[in-house]
Amino acid sequence: MFAQRFDDSRAEFEAALRLNPNFSLAQCYLGFLFCYCGRAEEAELAAARALRSSPRDPLLALYFGIAAYAQYAKRNYKEAVRLARESIRQRPDFSAPHRVLTAAAGMTGEDEAARAALQELRRVQPNVSLEWIAKQLPIQQETDRQHFLQGLRRAGLN
Repeated sequence: MFAQRFDDSRAEFEAALRLNPNFSLAQCYLGFLFCYCGRAEEAELAAARALRSSPRDPLLALYFGIAAYAQYAKRNYKEAVRLARESIRQRPDFSAPHRVLTAAAGMTGEDEAARAALQELRRVQPNVSLEWIAKQLPIQQETDRQHFLQGLRRAGLN
């Protein structure tokens, strides 16, 4: 079922991009789709296209957030931290980059930064837990889900 939804969604976003190759939000959603389907390289490219085509977009925080998650998935934790911080700078109330920042900081072994990121994540998303992440994020590959949970555990989330 998910494979069909993935294919249908991808087809719709690609159709939108054929109509308007500079439709940065469609690039962003395509990147989001790729992120959660274990296709980090394609997610990274889609996020980069969104950022490049619309550098002053009011939704820029979303584009940086997708780019951050793609870097996390590729195990480029320092770059994931940088991109997540930029997303948060653009939109401090957006919880997704706080989750990526927390996980990436946890994976870098920078305990103080990870604890600070987790504290901010809990401020923005008070109900966050490993259980919530495991059930609510649409990460399709179990290895990707466990990798994300591992970063959050290392940061101190339970």
